[in-house]
Amino acid sequence: MVTRFELVLEHEKYTFRLRANDGQVLLEGLGSPSKIVTQNEILHVRTAVRDRQKLVPHHDNDRHFVVVKDADGSVLARSPRCTTERDLSKLMAHLLATRSWAPIVDMTKRAAHAN
Repeated sequence: MVTRFELVLEHEKYTFRLRANDGQVLLEGLGSPSKIVTQNEILHVRTAVRDRQKLVPHHDNDRHFVVVKDADGSVLARSPRCTTERDLSKLMAHLLATRSWAPIVDMTKRAAHAN
């Protein structure tokens, strides 16, 4: 398995997940009623993860997470919560190493064929 963006449809909302090669979810999109808008968000995330300034760490009680911001400052995606700052640092390093080469896998087509 390779690091990839998965385009998914859940509860009539399109969203994406950036998964590492071990299956770990690194980022999740915010969701949209449009597949095209969600694909466009992935393109913006690919650009944003090249710039460490666009990865903004947050702390919520004892949990840590990172949001990815677009050039206009809007939030594109967020990471799952990490229990330590060290885990968050590892996740951010993985995001920066991912760059833009991660392919998009359209999981919505697989779900449609399964029915």
